[in-house]
Amino acid sequence: MSVSEDRMVDKVLNQRKVMSSSLRSIDEIIRSRKTSKILSTVPLEGGIPEAELAVMMEIAGMAPFHIAVSPEHRNGDATTCLVPWRFYVVPKPACLAIRQYLIEAQDKSKVPDMLAATDTLVQVTWCPDPVDPGFETTERWEYCPSRNNMEHIAASAAAVQNLLLVATQRNIASYWSSGGPLRSESVFQLLNIPQNEVLLGSIFLFKGDTSAEDVEIKPGKMREKKGALNEWCRWVNEINTVTNAN
Repeated sequence: MSVSEDRMVDKVLNQRKVMSSSLRSIDEIIRSRKTSKILSTVPLEGGIPEAELAVMMEIAGMAPFHIAVSPEHRNGDATTCLVPWRFYVVPKPACLAIRQYLIEAQDKSKVPDMLAATDTLVQVTWCPDPVDPGFETTERWEYCPSRNNMEHIAASAAAVQNLLLVATQRNIASYWSSGGPLRSESVFQLLNIPQNEVLLGSIFLFKGDTSAEDVEIKPGKMREKKGALNEWCRWVNEINTVTNAN
């Protein structure tokens, strides 16, 4: 074997080692990601640097999407933005301002305690297609059950999962909340979120010290209830005979 061939073999072997190491790392991050609902009755010190958050948002935004968002969601500075998701990054001071607003509004949920503990909140919305004229709605966030909207939700959920994984990689605890009072029209107004967007999740990110006596940490309730692999995954080695080809 020539010297050049030896070098080529070494290069391929090194690439395989790097790929193998990366795959193990990705596997470990996915397996170690877990829900951490952190609450505190008093505001905790902390915060995540803006530069770090910007990198996290950029990586999370590498999610795939198949259909461009409706033109009505592409205005102002977002004229060329075709993705169906929107991230609204709320740093610690703004989280505490929302907390105070909810307390004054006599909110009884756990959200104020979560806002007291979190270092950063990310309001993730998705952008539905305009409602068809014949589709009746009773809530502002209702949307047509169309294929386009299904694609938009799937893509936006992929972006959220990316965010949870990049947080896990940085040892930042996370909680994907359905939002509760954070999906209200008034909170959307506070955060300058367009009312024609739909909240997919309120992502709480916790990086600070959670060892104080006032802090409560709750794990996710569904993690151990997903079932065995063979309950939701099967191999299709043979196909059936089609009787009605429609």
